[in-house]
Amino acid sequence: MSESEKYEADLKKKAIERGKHEGLDKDKNYNDPSYAYYKKFEEFCLFKLAYYECFKCKLPYFGGLKDCARN
Repeated sequence: MSESEKYEADLKKKAIERGKHEGLDKDKNYNDPSYAYYKKFEEFCLFKLAYYECFKCKLPYFGGLKDCARN
């Protein structure tokens, strides 16, 4: 597994954990069958959550919701 693949896997793991913590699995849009991210939790978390790369350790960290008003 390459470094970029490891980085992406770590980011996705963190996004899913944070998404559960933030209650995104209970979001009204996520549970709407007509919504683009319906039952695609990983993609929904990556869409809703902002992650940044630490300039020291180069690992991704959670920076907050991307846009609280946007669906």
